[in-house]
Amino acid sequence: MIEFFGYKIKEEYKNYMKKIGIIIAVMLIIVIVSLTMDKTEKKSVKGISKEQVVLNKNKEKYNKHIRFYNRILNIDKGLLYYFEDAGMDKKFKVIQNEDIKADIMVDKNFIDKLKELENSKEKKDELDKKAIAMIPILEKMMPITDEMRTYYKNKEYLRDNYEKAQVLHTQLLATLDKYNQVTKSYKNVFEKKSDEIKKLMIKDYDKRKQFITYNQFMFITEGEKIIKEIHKQELDASDFISKGNAKQFKKMEEKMDKALIKFEKSLKNTKQLEKEGYMPGDHSEFVQKANKFNQSVNVFIQRIEKKEKASHSSVSDSFFAQTEDGTPENLLANFNEVIKEHNKLLAKKTKK
Repeated sequence: MIEFFGYKIKEEYKNYMKKIGIIIAVMLIIVIVSLTMDKTEKKSVKGISKEQVVLNKNKEKYNKHIRFYNRILNIDKGLLYYFEDAGMDKKFKVIQNEDIKADIMVDKNFIDKLKELENSKEKKDELDKKAIAMIPILEKMMPITDEMRTYYKNKEYLRDNYEKAQVLHTQLLATLDKYNQVTKSYKNVFEKKSDEIKKLMIKDYDKRKQFITYNQFMFITEGEKIIKEIHKQELDASDFISKGNAKQFKKMEEKMDKALIKFEKSLKNTKQLEKEGYMPGDHSEFVQKANKFNQSVNVFIQRIEKKEKASHSSVSDSFFAQTEDGTPENLLANFNEVIKEHNKLLAKKTKK
């Protein structure tokens, strides 16, 4: 059982931020590739691989769940930022001369979408059932988070000396056990399925000799291994220099670096670019973001080796940690930038 007002719950929310970057990256890839597969099938009926058939069959369902999943991630992020300000203790932590962030996006639209799924006649699989199970706790949280948003936006705490802040803080804490339970269950099922789909996509690009896109995916796959290892080792700005395994990360970075070199080399093949629907220069932003991520991984490893601590601001606030070179949070932020550019390229590809 997660304690309301102690260390365990604090660690739970520290882990949210570590994982948010990973999951958003995976989600975005699946959305765009589903669209890519659809366009490909329209252009050529013959030669459709079994991977394409499976991806297209699952496209609508998983795009829907991707939207659900990203909504949960936004709620997670709002909770993280709130508790960084207000603290995880039973007593609300008053921060003088600072605005508290209470933008926790539990809203009716999201709940209504989940209810549409619940009331639909389509057969429910495990993922659907896990999504539907989130409805009761979200309905319980919504009036609390709505009131918090209004309270802090209007700075009512200046008039009541944080009296209502304490009441809302206590109410929100009381929902977290159940919220953590049902959302974690949903995420676990979705992550497993999304990994399966991504493997199908990579295999399909290889079969269709889409070597540039394939090499791009292979670089991302190696980068994602590093992000997942950060999560596995439970690293953040406060402890990565003492807990991080530099040797392990160095081996992973070397593989990623080789994948990036191979990808950049494939971009020089103008005939292959044309075959895959790209123009010379289309990948320039992606290459820039990829090299920035690669560099941040190197700085991360060096900081572990040199025992170079993160700044006090980064240790105490995830926002600052994302902007400090070489912190785990910084790697997550840079990796997401890589994924955003990757998706832009695939979106451009589908329009041609």
